[in-house]
Amino acid sequence: MKLITTNAELKSNLSRLTKKYPNIAFAVAWASAGTEIFEELSANRNRIRKAVIGTHFYQTHPDVLDTFVESNDVRFILQPRGVFHPKVYIFWNEKHWEVLMGSANLTAGALNRNSEAMVLFSNADQDDSSLKNEVIDLIENYWDDARTISKAGAISYRALWSKQQPALQRLSGQYGQSTKNKAPADSAIMSMPWTQFFASVQKDAHHGFEKRCDLLKLVRTAFETTKQFQKMELGLRKTIAGLPTDFNEHWGWFGSMSGAGYYHQAVNENNAHLSNALDEIPLNGSVSREHYEAYLAEFVKAFPNGRHGIGIASRLLALKRPDYFVCFDSKNKKELCQDFEIKQSGMDYERYWEEIIERIIDSAWWNEPRPKNPLARTVWDGRAAMLDAIFYRP
Repeated sequence: MKLITTNAELKSNLSRLTKKYPNIAFAVAWASAGTEIFEELSANRNRIRKAVIGTHFYQTHPDVLDTFVESNDVRFILQPRGVFHPKVYIFWNEKHWEVLMGSANLTAGALNRNSEAMVLFSNADQDDSSLKNEVIDLIENYWDDARTISKAGAISYRALWSKQQPALQRLSGQYGQSTKNKAPADSAIMSMPWTQFFASVQKDAHHGFEKRCDLLKLVRTAFETTKQFQKMELGLRKTIAGLPTDFNEHWGWFGSMSGAGYYHQAVNENNAHLSNALDEIPLNGSVSREHYEAYLAEFVKAFPNGRHGIGIASRLLALKRPDYFVCFDSKNKKELCQDFEIKQSGMDYERYWEEIIERIIDSAWWNEPRPKNPLARTVWDGRAAMLDAIFYRP
């Protein structure tokens, strides 16, 4: 009997056992294609007597299903009762057998990165073959609940797997292409309950908290009554855009855009593309990435010579849908990026959605029910934009 605790030991033993024994059976919760061990098993599939692979939480790669479409020897658990979670491998010939049992799935993570513990048993450890028979019977029982995957089934699984990947990556702390993957629980902001978030917003040391609420209510009413940005009077448009105006003294709150010259011109001239872009963002209900991308496609048309960017784009978004968007500007980005552990530099439209907005909508406070208290409800309705009250540093 031997305890195996390193990735190198695990790979070495699996490779040795696959090559040595003419009979192989295993049951694992998940599997990845493309690893050296998976390729060895695929190359020696004539040795597999029965294998059962789970797919719960879409952790098994669809290439695995494609590899074993219509296989007589490999089945899949597609709708488990509870979670199909075994990790057991058996290898044998007429005289000898070896069993690997423990925590490691047949995945790239288990073989290369994860901390795993496996115990290797063999008939050198005991005279009888009771363990061998018990393991084979166990896999037989799993086999009865599993099913052969058809080509159509593999295609359907791939479509569902693809749709679930962004959410699965976010659960592991991976947002976008960032090389850092800070866990949500390690973010002071993401892990805040609503009561703490509400209290933090009210401590706004640089602006009047209730005046912030008033500004958001003013803009909300404007979009409810006038609907289209281009039909609003210039002073109101400038207030929403974060540009200097006598219409409202707090035009610069939630992100001043006073230094954006061409943007100022576009708002003054009532560029239709700005209004059309905001039309792509629904006033009520959820805002999807598709809405956001449609907004951007129209927004950039207002800047034929460039000179647009995430600052001005996010300012308009934050005022129309303050429950989803925060203006990313020079006064709040340092603190915001520190908490989310993301780079300040190079913030572009894709990173803004993946690294900031997706973190916001995964946050504890963001997902709590709308409160009954009128003031708290106003903050909740503008809760993403209100991050500026927490992160703002003059």
